[in-house]
Amino acid sequence: MSSSAPHSHSSDGPGRRRRRHRRWPWITLACVLLVLGVIGVVGFLFVREALSVKDDLVAAKTELGTITGAVQTGDTSQLLAASENALSHTTHANATVQGPLWHVAVKIPVIGQNVAAIQDTTRAAQILAKEALPAAVKLVTTLNLKTLKVAGGGINLKPIQEAAADLPVLRHAFADAQAAVAGIDRSTLNPAVDGSIGQLLDIIDQAGPALADVEKNLPTLIDLAGGHGARRYMIIFQNNAEIRATGGNAANTAILIVHNGRMKLVDDAQTRAYKVAEYTGVGSPYPLPAKTRKLYEWDYTLYAQNFTRTPDFPTTAKLFSGLWTKVTHTKLDGVVSVDPVALARMLQVTGPVSLPDGSKIGSGNAVKLLLSDVYARFGRDTKGSDAYFGQVTSRVFNRIAAGGWSPTRMLAAFQWGISQQRIYAWFTRPAEQALSVQTGTDGILLGSNAKVSQVGVYLNDSSHSKLEYYLKTRTSVTCDAVARTVTTTVTMTSSVPGPQLNAFTLGGRNWVYHIPSTTMLLDVLGFALPGGTITSHPQQGDLAFWTRSGTELGRDARSISVTLPMGKTKKVSFTSTVPRGDLGPLSVRFSPTVTGTPVSVAGSCNALFPPSHPQ
Repeated sequence: MSSSAPHSHSSDGPGRRRRRHRRWPWITLACVLLVLGVIGVVGFLFVREALSVKDDLVAAKTELGTITGAVQTGDTSQLLAASENALSHTTHANATVQGPLWHVAVKIPVIGQNVAAIQDTTRAAQILAKEALPAAVKLVTTLNLKTLKVAGGGINLKPIQEAAADLPVLRHAFADAQAAVAGIDRSTLNPAVDGSIGQLLDIIDQAGPALADVEKNLPTLIDLAGGHGARRYMIIFQNNAEIRATGGNAANTAILIVHNGRMKLVDDAQTRAYKVAEYTGVGSPYPLPAKTRKLYEWDYTLYAQNFTRTPDFPTTAKLFSGLWTKVTHTKLDGVVSVDPVALARMLQVTGPVSLPDGSKIGSGNAVKLLLSDVYARFGRDTKGSDAYFGQVTSRVFNRIAAGGWSPTRMLAAFQWGISQQRIYAWFTRPAEQALSVQTGTDGILLGSNAKVSQVGVYLNDSSHSKLEYYLKTRTSVTCDAVARTVTTTVTMTSSVPGPQLNAFTLGGRNWVYHIPSTTMLLDVLGFALPGGTITSHPQQGDLAFWTRSGTELGRDARSISVTLPMGKTKKVSFTSTVPRGDLGPLSVRFSPTVTGTPVSVAGSCNALFPPSHPQ
């Protein structure tokens, strides 16, 4: 008996131990399957919630997409419905992303930062729908086109002044949305996630500063529109057919009175006396340094049609303003310049305008009508052509002032004109001039390279002709980083058809220099960068005795003459040394012609100048 007990123990004990070991793999597998099942269920639920959030945000975006059409049609009920629906969708999406699954998912490595970005963006969208949209709807409703329009032309300023109170609400809403997404590092996001939320993030980044600018500048805009007293502006029309540095001969002018949003062109004894003075060599009293006068022909400041020879528009404006004050003993509040090519863009928006003779001026014929046909019609009858220009100016202005056109399309036309250097503005009050600088209409010849490094080549007609109707130009910029130089080249091509043109179009003074009347005679003007020096190629012009050197606003400059026969192409280059110190990105200016002016900047300039930032 004693010997059997140990045997029994030895056979049972190990067997029981082996059976226990076999149970653990099954228990482990069951636990793994249970965990995977839970993860699967949680994952399924999270994916379902993520899809729900996506659907809500897409639906909200769709609702917001209907707002533009509602604004254009003035459908207030549609605006309100879109706003309420967008708020409903974003509120639901925001509640979803605040749930427990999302708080767990945000802690998972790699995945978590993408989940957190979606949470933050959804929260920002809900802020905008809740806080910004109602204010925006109110703003749009207040600024209904029908309420802004006034009989006789102009803008009703009262709704704009009322709407100003809603701008801080909008700005604060976007600031709150910006704070909600401030922690997102887009460089770490999955491309699919960044692609989904990136558009909203871009809007939030851009809208805040834009709204701040509108809020800051709206009082200035109201002042410009005569909200606190009448304003008197001179409008000058630059004639690209007789080219000048900022466009063309600017002898045709008009006086605009703006009071409480209402606009009126003035034709009285003062304006008539002024128009006589423009042509009679009375001259502007605005003083210019002798070194600046040396750059231009002797009659630069004597006749208004020559005031635009300088590429510095504030100087041009002060010459006009000085002459106005000299003749009328009153002051201007500003000077605005536009050329027929920019005017044609505006006529695309307004539609054609009927003229007293039964014809029409529109976007398709404005340039040819004003820069070519008028001279074939009136020749050297300057009184007849001036009267015609006056009629066109009055009719076109009245059409623009009457409203009834798309503000967004008109704004696009203005922006195009500014980008093509065809619209300029100068104002006597600092805040208003600062707005001109901000919008890019200032036309200032810069005296510093800190913000931008400004280069350019400018043209002035010297043949007393309208031949530049047939001029095409292009501008190119190259750099030498080792020599620290930048070279700006203008390429000029004449397409003058022949001598059958009218006498007013052909070169009026060419015979003095034994040059055919079909040949353009141009002063080509280049400036060194501020702090640099300048050379030209060729060193002397075709008329060597017309080569000029001087300084303007502290910048060295050089002007050489070029004779450009019909059918020919010529190039002139100006090379400036690049000074040490802070340099802004390159900004290229030119004299706008009847056609566009292509501009190219070589990659060699990247080593000297920082890249420009997209606007």
